[in-house]
Amino acid sequence: MSLTSLRLKITALFLAAFLGACGGGGSSAPPPTGGITATAGDGQVTITWVADAGVDYWLMYALTATAIDMKSPPGNHAWITSGVTSPLVMTGLTNGVTYSFAMNGRINGGPGGAQTPSVSATPVAAVP
Repeated sequence: MSLTSLRLKITALFLAAFLGACGGGGSSAPPPTGGITATAGDGQVTITWVADAGVDYWLMYALTATAIDMKSPPGNHAWITSGVTSPLVMTGLTNGVTYSFAMNGRINGGPGGAQTPSVSATPVAAVP
C-alpha cells in the first residue's frame, strides 16, 4: 500500500467519523422565535426562550461582556447540549462577572442552524 493510498484511507476514516458525530440526515433549525433573554440572579442566570416543537437546542456561554459567535467561540466558553429546555437556570456562576449566551438548534440530529443574537447578564448578590 502506498503512502498516498494510506493517507486517503485515513482521511476518509476521519471524515466519516466527523460526519457521524455531526449527525447527518437531519436539518438545521432556525433560532428560537424571539431570541433568548438572560435574567441575572444571585450566583445564577436564567435563560428563557420560546421553544419550537421538534427542535433540539444547545447553548454556548462564555465569561465575556462582548457578543459571542458560535462559529468562532472565545477561549473561555462552554457548551450545554443536553436537557436544554426553557427556562434554563445556570447556577454556580460568579457574582459580578458578566456572562454572554447564544443558542442554536437542530432537527433530527442535523447541523446547527443560525444562532440567536448574543445576550449578556451579570449575577449579583441578593440584597438582605
